[in-house]
Amino acid sequence: MKIMLLMFVGASIGSFLSVVIDRFPEKSLLFPASHCNHCKQSLKWWDMIPVLSQLVLGFKCRYCKGKIPYWYLGLELIAAGLIVLLGQGLISCLQCILLFTGTILSIYDIKHQEYPLMVWGVFTFLALLFSSLNWVFCTFIILSLITEKYRLPIGSGDFFYLASLSLLFPLTELLWLIQLASLFGLLIFSIFKPKSLPFIPYLFLASLIVQVR
Repeated sequence: MKIMLLMFVGASIGSFLSVVIDRFPEKSLLFPASHCNHCKQSLKWWDMIPVLSQLVLGFKCRYCKGKIPYWYLGLELIAAGLIVLLGQGLISCLQCILLFTGTILSIYDIKHQEYPLMVWGVFTFLALLFSSLNWVFCTFIILSLITEKYRLPIGSGDFFYLASLSLLFPLTELLWLIQLASLFGLLIFSIFKPKSLPFIPYLFLASLIVQVR
């Protein structure tokens, strides 16, 4: 029963975060009420039950049959899994927050090719409640501000995310993490030749590998 409750809470958090990814920063997170992105029809409560509604509706809008992106379900399942792991004491609060951070920023980077600084700030503030400032964190923040000011080729968002990761990983592991992420990026670029290459998803993937090794 406890696990079911944790899963529901986590999936509900994932459902809210999907709204953040969809709307922030152009639209309000509260208004208008939840609606279909295709037909703009307002959704009833039974259309928004985390995970279950999407499965029952076959990933389609009840009203216009427009497709619901699969990443909505993926985010709800990931969030449910993270809250269960946290509730069972298998990961710490800091790990849980940073895993949420990496997941949200990765999806946002892929979907919008932008960096939601305010979203990063909220999650990083929460992470700092369970950690403390260190010189590596401050260094990455300074590098991100320099990158933003002088418009350097590397994205400032990458440094901001690395600053968050420095609350969990020591510098030696961060260096391995950056190398792994670079290898993943080069591999994907050599195979698919994309016009742009969001780097945060590879940093997030590398952080998972370094964390579990």
